[in-house]
Amino acid sequence: MIRNSLRARTRGKPYIGRLVRANVYDLWLLLNESWLVLIGFVILAALTSSYLAFLYPETPESPRPQGLPEALYETLTLMTLQSDLAYPRGDLLGELIFFLTPLLGLALIFQSVLNFGRLLLDKGSRREAWQVALASTYRDHVIVCGLGRVGLRIVTQLHAAGYEAVVIERDWNSEFVQRVLNLGVPIVLGDAREPTVLRQAGIRYARAVVATINDDLLNVEIALGARTVQPGIRVVLRVFNEELDRNLERTLGSNSAFSVSLVAAPTCAAAAVSRDIDYALTAGGYQLGVAQIVVQPDSEIAGFIRAVESAYRVRIVYQVSQEGRPKLYSSLNRLSAGDRITVIGTLERIEEMRQRNVAFSKAAFLTPGKLVRPTEQYNTVIVCGLGKVGFRVVNQLHKLNPRPRIVVVRLGNDRPEFVQQIGQLEGVADVIGDARNVEVLCRAGLNEAYSVAAMTSDDLQNVQIALAARRYRPDIHIVLRTFSDVLAERLVEIFGIHTTYSTSALAAPTMAAAALAGNVRQAFFIDGRLVATNEIRLCDGHPLIGVRIDDLRERESALVIDVQRNSETLLLPDLDLCLASGDHVTLLAPIESIQRIRNR
Repeated sequence: MIRNSLRARTRGKPYIGRLVRANVYDLWLLLNESWLVLIGFVILAALTSSYLAFLYPETPESPRPQGLPEALYETLTLMTLQSDLAYPRGDLLGELIFFLTPLLGLALIFQSVLNFGRLLLDKGSRREAWQVALASTYRDHVIVCGLGRVGLRIVTQLHAAGYEAVVIERDWNSEFVQRVLNLGVPIVLGDAREPTVLRQAGIRYARAVVATINDDLLNVEIALGARTVQPGIRVVLRVFNEELDRNLERTLGSNSAFSVSLVAAPTCAAAAVSRDIDYALTAGGYQLGVAQIVVQPDSEIAGFIRAVESAYRVRIVYQVSQEGRPKLYSSLNRLSAGDRITVIGTLERIEEMRQRNVAFSKAAFLTPGKLVRPTEQYNTVIVCGLGKVGFRVVNQLHKLNPRPRIVVVRLGNDRPEFVQQIGQLEGVADVIGDARNVEVLCRAGLNEAYSVAAMTSDDLQNVQIALAARRYRPDIHIVLRTFSDVLAERLVEIFGIHTTYSTSALAAPTMAAAALAGNVRQAFFIDGRLVATNEIRLCDGHPLIGVRIDDLRERESALVIDVQRNSETLLLPDLDLCLASGDHVTLLAPIESIQRIRNR
């Protein structure tokens, strides 16, 4: 689907040019700070030089300087107490100048002028000001306010995709500051609610402001403040309260407010009833999974793309050859051994495809194994932790069809509104206790469980829950929430726990895409490329009317994942279908393709 010509955007202007402009801006800032001292030095030098050039009483032993350049030189030597000129006795003006010039000159030179030069050349001693100078060179960038876990993910993912960002952070000692500086991303120190700080971050030239602080009210203040400073600028903010989310979007625009836990929950829930799901999204009221599969030699999923997609009712979003080269989409493409493909489809279809991806299964008389899904015997999902994420995951699991048996294990000090709401959900059981204790897990139904989802806000506690469950049931499927990428890699290497998710990493692509293109509900990354959904209603005269779905896929790298037509939902519709007036279409495409289609 994604064309080989799709490249990451240029990572900013040429480095040398940006550095020159930043230094010019920095010089201007220093001049604004030091103008009084510099003017005092210039006046003193001008007065003394004029006196020496025109009024100094010369003698044979001490001749008058010839011209202003020589007089200026003698002025500088006089300031540093190294002049050979004779003291002008009897000349009141001369005596005053010879007495005051060294005193004032030494103070101005050593305490002010030299300090000005040092600050101009030594950027490390005034790091905050230099970051403001760098930020002044950015254009069409995204301003990210708050360098917490979500903010860090958005910045790193924007940078990886080739887009520019400037960060506003109140705490220069934040644990993530150095990581962002190492990327070459400027950080403006200050409160993002302040107009001056927003201007220092270049809001006048920015394409969007993203508020990611873990405080709904602060994020709202930042968004409203940004609109006050730069009316009409796109704003994206992090909120948890759903009612606040809806009210804000009526004011700030559709899909401008996001709950991190709400965006991440569908993927965590899908992973709890399936295996190796990278991302989950909704389309036409259905849940679709996104997963990567490496085609095995002579497996049942090898062959022409169109035939494989038709047989399994999935779509190939992205294809990379065994040599690591992305393949342009064509209906005549083949899936060969070693190809790495990204597939989108229902969870059942993806699992069926994965189960049939067995080496040499075409030549062997093999009976496909059972789907790796909850069964009648193992139909319980144990969710550990009822914080923001655990609460959302329980709600998403409850919406699944078929729905597994859901058991929540919690400590008992949870938010009352969460406890009350899950208590109203049919078929959801509640166990009070520490999920790190195997006895508590057994009370929750560990013997009949398909999976254990450790969703607390503590990485260590989640690991302990997972290890406790694995000690008792080595075959149990584990879904684990973690922030640390390093920890996630180690869990795979040491314990074989593959399904580890960071809620901030799952939510960041959606917020980044909303900042770049606006009105984006779901997004994720594929090999460093930002891919998002876009909903379009085709009114009369729309340029997509009459376009064949497969042609749109080939020309624009845009995959139609559902069409709502005449009260009917066509999920992953036939590629030969032509779009018609009145259709409500959901596209999945790189962010650049979405912008190009909108510009039509």
